[in-house]
Amino acid sequence: MIAITQDQYLPLMKAWQTEYATTTVSTLRPPYDEIRGWRKGGKLVIPPNLALKRKIMFHIHDAVGPKHPNLPDTLRQTAQLYWWPDMKDWVTRYMENCERCYHGPMTARTASPKITPLRSKIRERQAHHHTTMKKWSPLHSIAEEVDEKSGGWLKEGCLVIPPDEALRRKILQLLHDAPTAGHPGRDETFTQVSHSYWWPGMRAWITDYVVGCAVCQQNKNITHHARIPLYRIPTPENALPFQQIALDLITGLPPNSPHDSVLTIVDHGCSRAAIFLPCATTITGPGVAQLYFDNVY
Repeated sequence: MIAITQDQYLPLMKAWQTEYATTTVSTLRPPYDEIRGWRKGGKLVIPPNLALKRKIMFHIHDAVGPKHPNLPDTLRQTAQLYWWPDMKDWVTRYMENCERCYHGPMTARTASPKITPLRSKIRERQAHHHTTMKKWSPLHSIAEEVDEKSGGWLKEGCLVIPPDEALRRKILQLLHDAPTAGHPGRDETFTQVSHSYWWPGMRAWITDYVVGCAVCQQNKNITHHARIPLYRIPTPENALPFQQIALDLITGLPPNSPHDSVLTIVDHGCSRAAIFLPCATTITGPGVAQLYFDNVY
């Protein structure tokens, strides 16, 4: 994936080759056992692609298990394999936007008393929707914990989000819209959100959110062939009515006495008018000419 993304930024890779002394090992093959791609000091060069950086950080920092290392460890693990110009600053900003690190005792950052942490906001909305939480408890196997730091309504360790659209949008803005998130696709966004949060119908809600994201729609890859525009038959500027026409047969209609088709005659020169004449599927060329003679000519 990194090599493919590098190919998309080929002019920039060549500029970095001069500016940062990067090299390309695209021609290497086993037994060198190298991954194709641009490198700097043996480390894969990461182009300015937010989704790619986000995926790297997911595996190094967010993945399920004893993850979420502190900043020095995250920087060290990232620098062992990857490089990009502002890597240290970017990883630092990423860590500052990590919800789990935000509340972790070892990496908790200081914040102004006026700013309400997201977890506190969630617990506040859970208390506001306490009746709904009680209804969800037997239906979805959620439970309330009273721990001061990590308490609240939880489902398998994930915070339960009440039916609050503003709160859900705030979570998606953090994990999908933020500069360090990089507007990942539907499945990647669902994976990120489901690590820490849960609510009924979450997948469908996230799908609608991503589909409605203007940035995603403007920058997504076009996977289908461009449609050929409709071709308008050229006509003389001073054409008379029905001087230049197009004929077509609409067949397969329910029978009506001897008729089961319609002959359409469209004026392409002057009025753009259309005439619809009943006929039969068995009509021949002389029959079409006779209809034209009787109804148009």
